[in-house]
Amino acid sequence: MKKGIAALVCAGMITLTGCYGSNALFGKLHKWNGTLGNKWLNSIVHFGMHVIPVYGFAYFIDYLVLNTVEFWTGSNPLASGDSYYEQDAQGNSIAAVKNEDGSLSVELTSAKGEKANLILQRDENVVRALDANGELVAQYDIEK
Repeated sequence: MKKGIAALVCAGMITLTGCYGSNALFGKLHKWNGTLGNKWLNSIVHFGMHVIPVYGFAYFIDYLVLNTVEFWTGSNPLASGDSYYEQDAQGNSIAAVKNEDGSLSVELTSAKGEKANLILQRDENVVRALDANGELVAQYDIEK
């Protein structure tokens, strides 16, 4: 009886996890490795992290814990703080940071230096843009 329950729990862990997710822990670890220096050092550390199963452990934690949390809640706990920045040829830029609640804090800067700050929130099929006071600026319905 105990073996049957243990097998059922193990099967449930595998089938009820959101195995497809952002793999935030593995991604952060891999990204960190890319900042160490030249290609030789990066390759040596990369190889070492496979020999000492650091990458394997990180992926396992992503698979069983973090991606499951992301699947059920819609937000990966480690993905908060991820940032994005881009500037176009005219000098306009956008900077975004993912918040702990899954929303994005966005700062738009024009080439003249004018700034606009927005919070982007996403529900299942709606994206909302809120201004600094929390007032709705725009809303976009996502078709499924």
